[in-house]
Amino acid sequence: MARIRTMKPALFTSRNTSAYTDAQFRTFAGLIVYCDDKGRGEDDVELIKAEIAPRIKRSPGQIEAHLCHFASEKDPPLCRYEADGERYLHLLGFLDHQRINRPTKSKIPPCPIHEPEGFF
Repeated sequence: MARIRTMKPALFTSRNTSAYTDAQFRTFAGLIVYCDDKGRGEDDVELIKAEIAPRIKRSPGQIEAHLCHFASEKDPPLCRYEADGERYLHLLGFLDHQRINRPTKSKIPPCPIHEPEGFF
């Protein structure tokens, strides 16, 4: 499901994202569109690849490597978590950078690490 998202100029001038390869940056930008209105998404590499790079010759393994990189940075922009036996991810600070005009309720459970109260 395509979502309308805004990419602010800071995304292109950030020290973190400026250090990404072009492929990593494309994956990261794709995650902004992939995630729901709370910045959450299913942590399913095949699904992510199909949504953000359907015509790009990039393997699910490459996407997985990018996700691992994002989640392991010193100040990670991505958190991967499990809830109810399923794997999910969320972009940290997503709502700091996105203004959602008509937000829809997330169908994905909140992150137990960063959203223990269920709030974002």
